[in-house]
Amino acid sequence: VTRPCMHDVRFLQEAVARYKGFLHLIKRNKERSIQQFCVPTYDIDLIWHSHQLQPACYNKDLIQVVGRVLEHDDTDSDRSKGKKLDVGFSSTTKQWEETFGRRYWRAGAMHRGNSPSPVVVNPISHADEKVLVSCKHDKVFDLTRVETIQ
Repeated sequence: VTRPCMHDVRFLQEAVARYKGFLHLIKRNKERSIQQFCVPTYDIDLIWHSHQLQPACYNKDLIQVVGRVLEHDDTDSDRSKGKKLDVGFSSTTKQWEETFGRRYWRAGAMHRGNSPSPVVVNPISHADEKVLVSCKHDKVFDLTRVETIQ
C-alpha cells in the first residue's frame, strides 16, 4: 500500500469496481454450481480487506450480493506452479477476461512475490570499522549499525 498508485483516487475507484466484478464472478460461479477458487489481484484484495473493516456492512453487503458471507483466508501463500493459488489465479484470469472482455492483469495490482527474509547480519565484514558512504548533498550514513529489516 506504499506505492503511489494506492493514493490515486482513480486507481482506487477502479479497484472498487474490480472488487465488485470479482464478487460477481463468485456469485455467478455459485449460481452455476461451479467450484472454482477465485484469486484476487492485489488491488481487489486491498478493497476486500478494507470492506471487512466494517463487519456489519461487509456481512450485509455480501449476503445481498453473493448470498453468503465469504471467508477470506490469507494463510496460503504458495504460488508455485500447479498449487491452489496458481491454478485459482489462472482460472480467475480466464473467467474474468471471458466475462468482462478486459484483462485481469493490472499495473500496480499484481503480486510482487514473497516478502524478503529479514536481514539480521551486518554485511560489513569488519563490524568494528566505521564505514561511511558519501551521498548526494554530502549526507553521510553510518553503515555499522545492525538492524533487522522486514
